[in-house]
Amino acid sequence: MKTLRIKVNDKVYDVTVEVLSDDDAPNGGVQNGGSKAAPKSPETVPRSPLPPAPARPAGNGNHDPNAITAPIAGTVQKVFVQAGGHVEAKAPVLLMDAMKMDTYIYAPRSGKIAKVAVSPGDAVRVGQPLFEYEEEA
Repeated sequence: MKTLRIKVNDKVYDVTVEVLSDDDAPNGGVQNGGSKAAPKSPETVPRSPLPPAPARPAGNGNHDPNAITAPIAGTVQKVFVQAGGHVEAKAPVLLMDAMKMDTYIYAPRSGKIAKVAVSPGDAVRVGQPLFEYEEEA
């Protein structure tokens, strides 16, 4: 077993590898009178921690109660509401294709839709505005 230190994007990782053949060793890695050495049990090597996961927006992606934003990235397949229309809480407002899976986006509350910001075929990213509600009085 050999321990190697690898640097990827300025992050350092320590890894342990088993050498099956060593081209630099005499006799192609054969040791001790013509037989290959028996593999050793894996050693525990302290590893660098994984990088932290990116922060994900909570709720509908922002703090604007009059907006519905994309919780995931994907492609808009179908829009179920239009500007000027009323939507009930928890009603589907949009169908997205995200990682080859159909994903429905639901209205977080009831209200009148003031603006539809996307159309079928549009690619959306996380946090992108999809719809806006009319201001509540």
